[in-house]
Amino acid sequence: MTTDVPDDLPRGIELTSLSETFRADPHKVLNDARGRCPVYHDGILRDTVVLSADIGRKILTDRSLPSDPRNTIETSTRRLRGEDLTKNPPIMFMDDPLHKRVRTLVGKAFNNERIERMRARVGDLCRELVDAAAADAFDFIEAVARPLPTIAIAEVLGIDASHHDNFKLWSDQMVAANLNPLASAEVKQAGAEAAVSLHNLFAAEIAERRARAAVGDDLISAMIAVEQEGDRLTDAEIIELSQVLLIAGNQTTTDLLGTMLRNILTTGDSYARLRANPALIPNAVDEAIRFEPPIFSTDRVAPDDMELGGTIIPKGHQISVMLPALNHDPALNPDPDRFDIERRPVKHFSFGGGRHICLGAPLARLEAQELLKVLVERMPALTPDPAHVPVYTINPGFRGLDEFWVTQG
Repeated sequence: MTTDVPDDLPRGIELTSLSETFRADPHKVLNDARGRCPVYHDGILRDTVVLSADIGRKILTDRSLPSDPRNTIETSTRRLRGEDLTKNPPIMFMDDPLHKRVRTLVGKAFNNERIERMRARVGDLCRELVDAAAADAFDFIEAVARPLPTIAIAEVLGIDASHHDNFKLWSDQMVAANLNPLASAEVKQAGAEAAVSLHNLFAAEIAERRARAAVGDDLISAMIAVEQEGDRLTDAEIIELSQVLLIAGNQTTTDLLGTMLRNILTTGDSYARLRANPALIPNAVDEAIRFEPPIFSTDRVAPDDMELGGTIIPKGHQISVMLPALNHDPALNPDPDRFDIERRPVKHFSFGGGRHICLGAPLARLEAQELLKVLVERMPALTPDPAHVPVYTINPGFRGLDEFWVTQG
């Protein structure tokens, strides 16, 4: 393996939000590490980490690299942690040809036209939530950022409002169990029970739609109806895709909305400029996505022994591309640690890359855009509440806020 790699490079929880230092300023930790070694072995929570934008781009766009963690070998940290890698993976970890087949079919159902049709409804939801929160001071995360993504994806899927609270609860429990490698047995059990409840709900929704004479306009109905040369999604695939859209999109969009607003409100006159010129909002959203991606890393597996940036990656070991490190690499973006709502172009890997680019990215971007429009219109004097310190999420895989209080001045 690589020689001359400093022993004091951050590893394990030092590269997660469990570390107070990392939580306080992940960009400094990652920038410092990249300057010393752009690719190195972690061996605790991840096998190998990639911090360079150039190398990361190559990894994310290389179709020869598998994503399915079942390709890992016994010495991979995922197997050493005792993860259950016997089940078929969700779409973000599928490999071709299965991935291409499923992605093509779901892409025909969950297309840009369908998402754009949600814009007016998402705008209405934003107005309802913002107006309901219109106290002098309120926790933006609890009042707006948490409920908005849940309601939006539930309505896209065609799930009745009576299930929204359970949707959020089950989603949170599954995120805590499945996306935290250090989750306790109790948390894992709650996540398993939530998965069964969610599976049963989606199975019932599919059965109810199949019993109808007419096809509805919701996404579950569209996934039932979509076909490609006679091929259709199975019920099991529709259930899995619905779960992915709910779970992956729920937590990450909440995190995006919170960090987006905080960065805008705490960076000079950014909020005033958006209020004066709402045409800047789409660019501001993209900069927020770049500056603090909700997910820290995305993975591939080395199909053979390979060399990256002077580091030898053993066959069957996982390669974790650290997305914030790529976004803050000066080789990708000039002055990358400056938050600039007028940055052009905005280059980032926050939604991954290659064939595994995030399926829900257009919906997350739409929600953020519509929310900013509503905020600058309805709360023109919004500022962070000095009486409350922002609280960042303590979950190894995510960057987001648990609390962010704001005041209307």
